[in-house]
Amino acid sequence: MKTLASLLLISASLAGTAAYAQEPSGELDYPPAISQTSSLTRAQVVAELQAAKAAGQVTFGNIEEPAAQVAASSLTREQVRAEAADARAHGTYAFGGEGYPNTGA
Repeated sequence: MKTLASLLLISASLAGTAAYAQEPSGELDYPPAISQTSSLTRAQVVAELQAAKAAGQVTFGNIEEPAAQVAASSLTREQVRAEAADARAHGTYAFGGEGYPNTGA
């Protein structure tokens, strides 16, 4: 009788582990497979990205702020260099941000 009870207990435990092995444990199926489909072509996506960049809607970095728009300038490179040299000569420019005037050359 003890042999029969032991045999039944062992077979029940083996059947339980076999049934458990058939179920997903949560680790093997993570992350779940996501089927992504798109109706846009690569050219359409690139065009949308360029339009968003032009409108200032693309964010950069961790602060989620759009990139600053650069103002158009009609100055030539030589004019900008001359302005920078003049500011350097008179000490009227800041280096490193607001309130940090450059004291060296």
